[in-house]
Amino acid sequence: MELGILLVSHNLTLPLRSSHALEDNLHTIEIKHPVLESEEGLLIGNGDLSVSIYQASDRIIWRFGKNDVWDRRMDLSDCPSPAHIDEIARGVGDEGWMNDGFVDGNGHASGVVADPERMRELCDGWPAYARRPYPCPKPVGELALHLPPDQAGFVISQRLDIERSLVLISCTWDCGVSINLECFVAPSPNALVVSWEVQNWVDGSVTGHQVPVWFSLYRWADPTIESWSDGLFGRTRFRALQGAIGTGRTSPLPAPVLGEISGRPVIEQHFYPDPTFDQGFRYVMAPVVTGLQCVPAGTDANDEARLHLRSDTPIVRGTVSVLVATSTDEGGAETETSRVLRLLDSNLDSEIERWRDAAVSDATKFWKRSSVNLDDSLLEDIWYQSLHARRCAYRADVIAPGLMLPSTVGDYALWHGDYHTNYNYQSPFWGDATANQIALGDSFFPGMDHMLRLGRSLARDYWGCRGTFVHLTGYPFEIPGDPYGSGPLSRLAYMTGWIANHYWSRYLYTQDLDWLVKNGYPILRDCALFYLDFLKQGDDGHYHAFPSGQGESFFTGSICDYTDRPQVVRHIRYCFDSAIQAAELLETDAELAREWRLRLQGLVDVDDIKGKSFSDEDRRRYLLNPPEFISYDEGVIERRGHPPECLNVTGSNPLWRGYFGQLPWKLMIALRNRVFDADRDMAAFRSHLDRWRMPNGMFRGMAAGDYGRTGVFTECLGIIAPIQEMLLQSFDGIIRIFPAWPGGCDGAFTTLRAEQAFLVSASQEDGIVRQLSVNSLAGRDCRICLPWREGMEVVDDQGMRIDLQYPDESTALFATERNRTYHCSPVPSPEP
Repeated sequence: MELGILLVSHNLTLPLRSSHALEDNLHTIEIKHPVLESEEGLLIGNGDLSVSIYQASDRIIWRFGKNDVWDRRMDLSDCPSPAHIDEIARGVGDEGWMNDGFVDGNGHASGVVADPERMRELCDGWPAYARRPYPCPKPVGELALHLPPDQAGFVISQRLDIERSLVLISCTWDCGVSINLECFVAPSPNALVVSWEVQNWVDGSVTGHQVPVWFSLYRWADPTIESWSDGLFGRTRFRALQGAIGTGRTSPLPAPVLGEISGRPVIEQHFYPDPTFDQGFRYVMAPVVTGLQCVPAGTDANDEARLHLRSDTPIVRGTVSVLVATSTDEGGAETETSRVLRLLDSNLDSEIERWRDAAVSDATKFWKRSSVNLDDSLLEDIWYQSLHARRCAYRADVIAPGLMLPSTVGDYALWHGDYHTNYNYQSPFWGDATANQIALGDSFFPGMDHMLRLGRSLARDYWGCRGTFVHLTGYPFEIPGDPYGSGPLSRLAYMTGWIANHYWSRYLYTQDLDWLVKNGYPILRDCALFYLDFLKQGDDGHYHAFPSGQGESFFTGSICDYTDRPQVVRHIRYCFDSAIQAAELLETDAELAREWRLRLQGLVDVDDIKGKSFSDEDRRRYLLNPPEFISYDEGVIERRGHPPECLNVTGSNPLWRGYFGQLPWKLMIALRNRVFDADRDMAAFRSHLDRWRMPNGMFRGMAAGDYGRTGVFTECLGIIAPIQEMLLQSFDGIIRIFPAWPGGCDGAFTTLRAEQAFLVSASQEDGIVRQLSVNSLAGRDCRICLPWREGMEVVDDQGMRIDLQYPDESTALFATERNRTYHCSPVPSPEP
């Protein structure tokens, strides 16, 4: 097999397959120093298997993560009966329940309590969540290249070629020895491939019995929660998952084992039985290597499973691939491993080359869907790097990650690494449609299927409602009961609408009626049904939302904190409106739509949108804006005139001090409310980016000084959404070009997607829009906020002038035909 790294020139810093990687229009991440933590390492992946690359003093390490590798145990043995909404209503409405925490709630009340023991149960954290470390995602294992340990002057350079999804690594020493590596993950099967070449290794290079290259593949024994927590505290002074410590009810996974499949040694990790896998989930790591022997390493003392890939003589050129197969593969882990090993046995070289070609081809296709070219190179780089990370760890046919990227999770995960549905899970998906990456956005849905299925029984049993209830916390697999059945967070109503918004948004951006019929409307219908039964009509004739808090808060003893909270009511309003529109589009459920409309008309107004504080334009934008982008938890709507609080660059701002993960969300709110002023606020935004950005281009979601290095928080990947919102807006039905972009910063983008299925390309120079075209995928009417004071004219792709209408002085409207492109330009100045 002709390896790409064989084309290395001694004068190059990094190995190259061809000069194509040096073209100016390609994007790279270059790191010229060792990276000591997996969460800071370069990332490659195929959307299901992802790999983080980092280093130790004498090793290069590839850490594997896979989306379906979870400890799926949920122990409900000491949980009370889950809370019924009537109990919560009585507790907060009649008895004045209060509590002080999410683990030990210390339930008490300001009024007379009918059942104090039950009150204390329901004010405490849910034992299956608060006093267990699982369910949680688990790391798969690691591959390590052992570097020559006695060589002096080690220098490493690492580069990710984003548009090719290849990582190139160069290691050099003072003696002239170099090791050059190329790494990629195949689109299918789930396998990492590392090719290496050693140069200038001679007899004089050897010390002891050293060889230049050998590898270890290993999975360590899962630690107890006590030892893991103590280790984290020792490094950071952060006490994690304290509710699970010393309970006597937790246990680690079984120890990994060495096995054999198709005559080859493999590493296996077994899990305990769960509702989906009655024999327990299982995964296999199977290495295939050229030139080296694969031999078990004797590590029984520490319950580690380790294979050495080695030779007694120098092997200066070769390839190692590691297959990761799991129980969710067709036929299971062993069947998939056997299938791939047979494939490699038949023709190893050509198969590896085919995998490489497929990896580059898939990356090329992905990046052809859209592009940005910005004078602000920081924002351009972040756009490419964040989408690359998404592409590595998300794919439409598998469940999505939870709170952390899989190749960066620790042995245990904060907040169980779960699907947190009050922004955390949603955030990384917000920019997908605008980036014209619809398939990437579709990775939102497979994991949600499990939560929505469980939500139907939770709605029925604990809310007395039809439809489905979406919990604050959940998991992308079947669990035996309520994931969080007690405490003030157990019965919050706003996430149901928040999740529904993603199904409606998918239709707005694609106009795909078939998808709406099959996938979108059933969920919109169920969420609106839940709200239909949840709302109760008051003496004032309005429909009210009680009981439900907003955000994440304790029981306070005040009924006001659980009645008509803005975050709840806004989501109910938007959910009803979306469901009504979908039902009318599909000409179905006319009676239900009538009931939804009656509830919507009678819904309490929490924002006084009919009052004087809202102009007609503000009111229109408010009604079309998904509620998550109206305001933060507390419900206060930011107004123009002051810099966004989220961009405050002092210690009084939690986002500046140590919580970057919420910045994409809060900045989207500022942009939608027209609070963000690009010329005034861009410098503060860039300061936040510089402060929390890691060497691999990703962001630290929460300060390591507070929480340790506990994985890359996926919510940070939502940062592309506000960047795109500065370039293109369409949420209110009107396309706006560079609506929040600095006038002094040139920029361009191609085929970003607007609602109503328009692909928009535009450029700005010297504060003036120079080029604008719109490709209509669905043939809808196009509304554009006029980018030129002198007016606009439009011609189609055949040069025919298009008639324009002007609904108001700032908006042009014109009819389009499906799959036609329309070119917009300023009206020429009249001849003198």
